[in-house]
Amino acid sequence: MLVDSHCHLDSTSDFKDVIKRAKSNEIDKIITVGTSIESSKKSLEIAEEYSNDDLKIYAAVGIHPQDGKEDSEKFGLDLCIHTLKEIANSSERVVGIGETGLDYRLTTDKGQLTTDKERAFQKELFREQVKLAVQLKLPLVIHCRNAFDETFDLLSNVKCQLSNVTGVFHSFTGNWQEAQKALDLGFYISFSGIITFKQSLRSSSASWRTAGLKNAKDIQEVASKMPLDRILVETDSPFLSPEPYRKDKNEPKNVRIVAQFIADLRGVSLDKIAEITSRNAEELFRLNN
Repeated sequence: MLVDSHCHLDSTSDFKDVIKRAKSNEIDKIITVGTSIESSKKSLEIAEEYSNDDLKIYAAVGIHPQDGKEDSEKFGLDLCIHTLKEIANSSERVVGIGETGLDYRLTTDKGQLTTDKERAFQKELFREQVKLAVQLKLPLVIHCRNAFDETFDLLSNVKCQLSNVTGVFHSFTGNWQEAQKALDLGFYISFSGIITFKQSLRSSSASWRTAGLKNAKDIQEVASKMPLDRILVETDSPFLSPEPYRKDKNEPKNVRIVAQFIADLRGVSLDKIAEITSRNAEELFRLNN
C-alpha cells in the first residue's frame, strides 16, 4: 500500500473516478493540498466526504506563493491567516499547513520576473503560515522554486524564535547540498514524477511548475543519497505526470511509478519503499484516523 502525500483533487474534474482508480492500485491514503482559501475549503470538503476505510483522504490547507496575491488583495493577509486557522481547526482531517513557500521567476520571459515587492509579499505570506503551523502543531507543506537560500533563512529564523518547525519540501527540485540543508532543519523531502524525467526542462515549453529545473539527474542523486526515514512520495497531480505518461493528466495512482523509480535507483524492492514512505507520511502528518 502507498500514500500519495501531495495531490490536488480540487483541481481534478473527475476526482471521483480518480479516487476509484487509486483504490484499485493499492493507494490507501491521499493528502489533497489547498493552494488558496477556496481550494483549501474544497480540499477539506473532498477529504471529509470521500474518505473511507478503503482509502483515507486528508487535507492540507494553505496559500501558495503564486496564488496568494489575489486572496491577500481581496481579504487582507490577517483575514487570510485567520480563515486558514478556522478551516484547520474545523476538522481532524486537516493534517498540514500548505502549500506555502517561495516561488521566484528569474527571467523576464513574458514579463514574469519576480520583483522585490513580490518577493517581500511572498516572504510575509510564507512567514505567517509558518507561524500558524507552529501554533496549530501541524507540519508545513513547502513549495520552493529558485529560492532555497531565502527559504532556509526564513525557516531558520522562525525555528530559532518558535522551535517545533517541521514539514516537507514537496516535489523537491534542489541538489544534494540543498537537500542536506533541508534535512538539517528537520524536514522531510518528497519526490514527484519529476524524478522520472529523461530530458532537460529548460525548454520554453516547460510549465511554471518545472521552469528553472536544469536537470532531473540532480533530483535522482538526492533520492539515491537520502536517509530512508525522511523520504516521501507524491504525484502533485493533476500536474507533473511521470514518464512514460508525460502527456497525460496525472493522478494519485501514479505514485506507484515514483516509488518504483526510487526503489530501482536504490536497488531495493518496491515493497520496501512503499512501506518506508507510507510510514514516514503517517508519522509526519499523524495519519491515524
